[in-house]
Amino acid sequence: MKSPYDLYIKRSVLTVAIAYGIYLLYGLATTPYQPKPPEVKVVENADTMTQHHAEQPSKPSKIDIFPRIYTTGEVHARFEQHEFRATNDFKNCRLMVIGKIESIGTAAFSKNALVTLSIPGSIDGLNFEFENTNYNNNKVTKLNVGDPIIIAGFKAHRGPLGGIFLDDSRIMSHMLSTKKEQMLVASDGVYDREICQK
Repeated sequence: MKSPYDLYIKRSVLTVAIAYGIYLLYGLATTPYQPKPPEVKVVENADTMTQHHAEQPSKPSKIDIFPRIYTTGEVHARFEQHEFRATNDFKNCRLMVIGKIESIGTAAFSKNALVTLSIPGSIDGLNFEFENTNYNNNKVTKLNVGDPIIIAGFKAHRGPLGGIFLDDSRIMSHMLSTKKEQMLVASDGVYDREICQK
């Protein structure tokens, strides 16, 4: 008479053997990851010699967005000349403006910080509204009236009581190079795509 343990041992061995067989079959069926070899360009010169050059992956280049900066006077002139066209041109891009701070306060009907840049020869101002976040509030608290600054904002539009307003503003002065000759961003990066062209 066979012991019940013999039957249990036979079933366990059979189960392990089947599982190991499946594991081996699965291992043979899948191919391990193999990195793609670098592409080779074949270049033939006039002497019909063939040269092989391994193509290097392209690194994103840096572009100077300093030429895209508007002055407060230029933005005001665009709105005075054709308000609808200016609003349409600046509605889907971040308008970057350089100017002097005229006042720092809070936007009406909200707790958002509002920085106003003076427009030469006008009583209106260029108003940049910042979202009410600790980061933005800390940045705005460090500003002083009369400071030169570069700010960018979305959806430039004329206010109901005058002035030009921009939403979701950001201070961009820190991006200016130490020599103040250029403002570099990654080509096809966030700011490259967002900042309005001139």
